[in-house]
Amino acid sequence: MTKIDKYIVFTIVNFVLFIVVVCNTVFNFYWFFITIVILVFIAEFLIRKEIIRLKDSDKKYFFAVTFPMIINLFFLINYITGYNAVKETYCFKNKIAKVGGRGSNETGKTTYIYLTGNAYEYSYMTRSFFIDYKRMLFKNQIIYTFERGIFGLKIRKDYDFVYSEECLEKGNYH
Repeated sequence: MTKIDKYIVFTIVNFVLFIVVVCNTVFNFYWFFITIVILVFIAEFLIRKEIIRLKDSDKKYFFAVTFPMIINLFFLINYITGYNAVKETYCFKNKIAKVGGRGSNETGKTTYIYLTGNAYEYSYMTRSFFIDYKRMLFKNQIIYTFERGIFGLKIRKDYDFVYSEECLEKGNYH
């Protein structure tokens, strides 16, 4: 397997792990981003001090493939070791966004939702769904199934959209 082949294969593996595992982990997006930036600076410092020994050509591979794989493996271990399933139920409203081309004033609902009490405000992936909007159509309540991983991070293992009459009366969305 050539170096280019490794780049391609491990980039695909990293992408799949990110979508399947990291996007189902509940965390504050801003803290995640800050942590990744700090880890990149620490790794760069360790490489410059030659504590982590890499050739110049391997440095690109490290930051493009190895570093994301380490982060993804951390989340994968947390995901696999999930335990203590807990169900949480929230009423929701869909985000409204402009659709269409330039000059269009039409709006439409998205698969990004607002939960009652503004739950999971900074956990964007907990409120975003890469699904067909039809699964959410005419539904106003979501039932999440969360587990806790070995590293203490909460994992969204399952969710179900349902219709509830009591959600019609609630309106505490942000």
